[in-house]
Parts: sequence; structure tokens; C-alpha cells
Amino acid sequence: MEDKKLVRQLKKKNEKALVVLVERYSAYISTVLRNIVRGVLSDSDIEEMTADVFIRLWNSSEKLRPETLRPYMAAIARNLAVDRLRAEHFTIRLDEIEIGDGSDIESDTERRLLAAELNDTLTEMEPRSRELLLRFYYCYQKIPEIAAEMEMSESACKTALHRARNKLREKLTERGYGDEI
Repeated sequence: MEDKKLVRQLKKKNEKALVVLVERYSAYISTVLRNIVRGVLSDSDIEEMTADVFIRLWNSSEKLRPETLRPYMAAIARNLAVDRLRAEHFTIRLDEIEIGDGSDIESDTERRLLAAELNDTLTEMEPRSRELLLRFYYCYQKIPEIAAEMEMSESACKTALHRARNKLREKLTERGYGDEI
């Protein structure tokens, strides 16, 4: 069954659709989680978080769109992993910490607008380029992993990622976001 049908069924709270999604995407979600926690958490923790991703997917199924299923699940996994690391008091990079008390509304708004533009721009990109960028920057996969999963050489992967990055920068600059990127 293709993702479009699965998403439609999931929105109707069809448990069989959830089972198919779990079977199809568990390895993907586990990989996203492992790439973020990088050996800090145990395999049982990763299994638990993988299950949590699908529970959240089930609970928010009305928001799902078939074309964004994988990135949506990856976002859930990323947020769960970062929250778990924070809860366990592990060190998190400074750029992952949200700072502010809400008093700088202009800055928050600009950041949200840039995120929306980035999302729109990624959606408009060629699927292979979009997948490369998302795997590298959002799922934290390394070049050898990406190359193997996308069936390309490492050098071809690096070149394609470089071109995708330049294309993304060019498109965002056209939209007036040259200084922020």
C-alpha cells in the first residue's frame, strides 16, 4: 500500500495502516534517533522512542499530508531525541537551545518566517536534492550512510549535496533571505 492510502487510512484511525507504517518506517525512525543520540542512549531507549514516534503520529494523524510523511516522522523523532537528551541533562549544542523570554517578538517572527520560507523552498526543490539536504541536516546522517541508502558513491553524494546546498541558497536569496543564510 502506498503512503497516500496509508495516510488516508490513518486519518480514519485504521490500526492496520499504523501497523504497516510501523513495519515500513521503524528502521528509518531508529536511524534518525541513533544519529541524534550518537550512542548516548541504549537500544531499548531508542526502541521506546521509536514507538513514541508512532504514537504521536497516530495522535496527530489529522495533520498528515502524504508528501510530508517521512519528514514529519523525522521531525517527531528529532524532537523526542532532543527532549530526551535535555531531560537526561546531556550536553546539547548551543544552537539547539531556544533562548528568550518571548520579549523579542520581532526576532522570533523573523525566525519563523525564515523557517517557513525554507520549508517552502525545500518543497519546491527536486526530490533527490531535497532528500539529500534533509538526510544530512535534519536526520543527521553522515555522507557514507546517505550514499549507501541512496545508492550512489560518496564522492557523487558530496557533489550532489554541495549543488543542492548552493541551489537552496540561491532560491532563498531570490526570496530576499540572503543575509540570514
